[in-house]
Amino acid sequence: MENKVRYVLAVRGGVFMRLCMPCTDRVGLLLDVSRVLAESGINIASVEMERGAVYLKCQTVYDEQKQELMHALQQVDGIYKVIEVSYMPSKERAEQLDAILASVQDGVLAVNELGILKQCNTAAASILGLDDNGLEQPLPSQLADSLLITRTLQEGRSFRNREVFLDSIGGYCVVSTRPLRNDTGGVVGVVVMLRDSRDVREMIQKLTASLPVTFRDISCVSPAMEKVLEQARRYAGSSSTVLIRGETGTGKELFARALHSDSPRAKQTFIPVNCAAIPEALLESELFGYEEGAFTGAAKGGKPGLFELANGGTLFLDEIGEISVHLQAKLLRALQEKRVRRLGGSRELPVDVRIITATNRDLEDMVARQLFREDLYYRLNVIPLFLPPLRERAEDIPLLAEQFLKRFAAKLQSPVYRFSAEAREKLQAYSWPGNVRELENIIERAVNLVDGPEIQPEHLHIGKKSADNKPVKVQFETYQTLEERVAEVEREILRETMKRFRSSRRAGAALGLSHTAVIKKMKKHGLWPDSPGKGSEFPGEKL
Repeated sequence: MENKVRYVLAVRGGVFMRLCMPCTDRVGLLLDVSRVLAESGINIASVEMERGAVYLKCQTVYDEQKQELMHALQQVDGIYKVIEVSYMPSKERAEQLDAILASVQDGVLAVNELGILKQCNTAAASILGLDDNGLEQPLPSQLADSLLITRTLQEGRSFRNREVFLDSIGGYCVVSTRPLRNDTGGVVGVVVMLRDSRDVREMIQKLTASLPVTFRDISCVSPAMEKVLEQARRYAGSSSTVLIRGETGTGKELFARALHSDSPRAKQTFIPVNCAAIPEALLESELFGYEEGAFTGAAKGGKPGLFELANGGTLFLDEIGEISVHLQAKLLRALQEKRVRRLGGSRELPVDVRIITATNRDLEDMVARQLFREDLYYRLNVIPLFLPPLRERAEDIPLLAEQFLKRFAAKLQSPVYRFSAEAREKLQAYSWPGNVRELENIIERAVNLVDGPEIQPEHLHIGKKSADNKPVKVQFETYQTLEERVAEVEREILRETMKRFRSSRRAGAALGLSHTAVIKKMKKHGLWPDSPGKGSEFPGEKL
């Protein structure tokens, strides 16, 4: 009677003891173990066999009876010893699995062949907006389709790193699936791993981001540059669009990075884009992304655009004056609506991106010639920042030269550490049309040339241009008519413009002509590849 009362209390309280019994494999072993427990009036809750041992979960007993029971079990033929353990093997594995799923950053969930949600870790629940009540319930069919679960069950194949759009969160996730199979190969479930695209962007940023640039990294002593730095520091805290103006080599990207680093978005992504370096046909897909099948060669699963990748951070559009009128219209809409649509897609995604742009072109003149949209110009020119050329801040030349000298001497392991007085005078006397970038290149070249500790004037190859860069002079005295003279000048203008821009569209934009007019004139002057009887001066160029 006493044993029965103890058993009732144990079961009601959910109190069990768990025994591990290493043993031999023989017929009737479990039957003999069951008899010992039955003779002691102890109920068995569950039995598991694993790795040469019998695991027993049974009603708990007092210490005196427990010792008697364990001694009796050890007398069973084939039982080597009896050990009390904390978990049954299945429970131990479940606890380990739960700990693993809780520790990983990726979302992990599992469904059976009926679409019932069997496992869902914290990360998956957070991404999908699920709660604890979702376990052991059918996953919504729309969500199962979006996560490629339905296709995995039907087709029995895995999907790897597919980007999918989830209406439940209004954004994209990267999804991988793997079918679960039974002994006969039939699909009985699916395991899904997913990651929020924002987490992917953050990981990419950490792996690829360069060291941040701050305003402290921009060295200057000139009043003109100090004033620009003061303005830039004030602008950094704003979320308004900044248009950085300045000649080539004045450090426009450096200022863009410093604006980002000193802003509330400093911990988010900074993405620079050189609009002139990307072909026009690709720039739109790079900026706005595309869906799978949007065009020939589109990657499976589509691709996020740079607006999406920079969400929450800063997108720097360098050489903004080079983009086409078509792309200007789409960029304007993205800035106004703060939403983007991928090529081939129907969904508009909200984006929170600060735009910083830069150019060395005269945008006001381009607006007047209808080469740049006036409404986009005003949208970009909210906060203008003008960087003075190096010739207008000559006080900074010695400081910058010394910094470049130290950097390249250390990099190239050169013993040089100073400039001669004559070399300093030569640096100060030059006008620096290439600005800081040109100064940097000149110092690097000098460090490579010098053998001793001091840079001399002969080591500074400045102010010298190759014969190819000399302006072409037209010998008017050799011509008899005005038409011939004008034609020769026109030919040289086309030739020099094409050397710089390498594209009939860009050359036309610079000259105020349509690209077809440029092509027509080039054919007229024998500069086009298929000009009859004449060879092109631009073979293989994209004209």
